[in-house]
Amino acid sequence: MALTLSACATSGSKIIAPSYPELPADLRVCFSTTVAPPSAGPMPKKRVIYLIAALKKSESQKTDCGKRLIAFYDNLSH
Repeated sequence: MALTLSACATSGSKIIAPSYPELPADLRVCFSTTVAPPSAGPMPKKRVIYLIAALKKSESQKTDCGKRLIAFYDNLSH
């Protein structure tokens, strides 16, 4: 049994890649911002509380960024 692949040949037309709008700059900045790692060794209680607060704030910001990114994508697909 012979298998013909002639239907797979290109007809000379180029495949056009989709054109997406630029990702909003604020999303790039938001996702690239990180909380500095804690220093090695024991930390005073005040520093631990500060670090926990900074991490919670960062988590909240990342959640907001993620929601904006999802909305951006959803707007592209509708």
